[in-house]
Amino acid sequence: MKSLNRILPLSLLIASAVCGIAHAEQYDFTMHGYMRSGILATSDGNRADSLGLMPDGKFRLGNEDDTKIELIPQVTLKSDSGVVAKIQTNITHQTKCTSDWNCLDDDGKAVQFREGYVELSNLDFAPDVAFWAGKRYSSSNASSHQFDWEYIQYNGTGGGFDNLDIGFARFDAGIYAFTTTDESKAYPVDKGDQGYPDDYSLNLWFKKIADSPVDLELIAHHMNNNENHIGAAEKGYGVTGIYNFEGFYGLTGGSSKFVAQYGRGLAAGDSLGKNGWGWANLDDTQSWRLVLDGVATIGDGWEVATFAFYQKDKNYRWWSSDNEGWGRSSWVAGVRPYQQITKNFAMQYEIGYEYLDDKNYKGVDGKGKGGLTKVTIAPTLTFDSGFWSRPQIRVFATYAKWDKGVSDALDGNYDWSTNTIGSGGYSRSGKTDTLNFGIQGEVWF
Repeated sequence: MKSLNRILPLSLLIASAVCGIAHAEQYDFTMHGYMRSGILATSDGNRADSLGLMPDGKFRLGNEDDTKIELIPQVTLKSDSGVVAKIQTNITHQTKCTSDWNCLDDDGKAVQFREGYVELSNLDFAPDVAFWAGKRYSSSNASSHQFDWEYIQYNGTGGGFDNLDIGFARFDAGIYAFTTTDESKAYPVDKGDQGYPDDYSLNLWFKKIADSPVDLELIAHHMNNNENHIGAAEKGYGVTGIYNFEGFYGLTGGSSKFVAQYGRGLAAGDSLGKNGWGWANLDDTQSWRLVLDGVATIGDGWEVATFAFYQKDKNYRWWSSDNEGWGRSSWVAGVRPYQQITKNFAMQYEIGYEYLDDKNYKGVDGKGKGGLTKVTIAPTLTFDSGFWSRPQIRVFATYAKWDKGVSDALDGNYDWSTNTIGSGGYSRSGKTDTLNFGIQGEVWF
């Protein structure tokens, strides 16, 4: 019965769309999706967590221990007048439900509807503008596949429009409400207030300003305070600038971008470039970030992915009740060469470094300063040629070494339920390195 309850909403969506065919000149149904799954183990045969020092993201090659499945059914209707309607959902399962915002089951592993929205375009009064409402990912989200991290991520329930021509730029605007389940259960400070401490984000994008490769985003957040974080910020604002290079920084073929971000209040710290994560931020929490993200096409079967960022935080604090914040800085840099040897066999290599300097880190002996180096080699079976070709089946070996001062920061060691850092599997033995092995399949379509 539980499985039936999960499938029924999708069936009703499809049935509703089919019933509308009589009113549409054209009807189309497509299914897209993503999947990754595999096993990660240490050299002694024990299952292992992924490795990373950052709150979000990690160099992912040979470093993923979870299963994630996304199915994205999409119905497109076109009326005889030319109006186009797109109805889309995103049905997701992930063994670590850490980034979703409606993980309702106690085990956090159920199927989730992370999108469910409608988009209308080619309307008679605005033929080039796409209007949307519902629950969706922003069309302007930006991520590094190599680091498995969206450094621009605005998801939620709301509405807006994309691609409005305002003369000097193309303009997108949207409002999003984003609240994770555990926080939405918190009572407002004033028990007379109605509702819960929802986070609202206004997102304004100016793209290809003056026909240049420059995009500019302005963001504003608001959220009522709650008794879990007395004195936390109730508002925030941020700005993101993007320069989209021609090819790989103008040097060779491929793609690349430079990103500069600033946030204050709710838009700072772990919420920089995102919405919904700033519950413990202070009014004067500030963050700055620089990002370099690109893939170079070199030739002779070689492509190289690169990713780096530097972030500086002022008056930062954990999701805690500390009265004052502290300083934190972090940076990462990594390169993933990809060599297509035959049409269906490739070699992938990755070297990544992460560095954390947290002035009030609750780690080994109160220290929180040091780095992590990770090196991976991954023979890969490919469906077709190229870095982005999927499906892929990879076997891999990874060697990682870290400084003792950040041992307890390794991914999987922070207990969000108690806001404490414990001793994870990697640091329990006192070692500061590991040799991991695994196999993984990855698909998108």
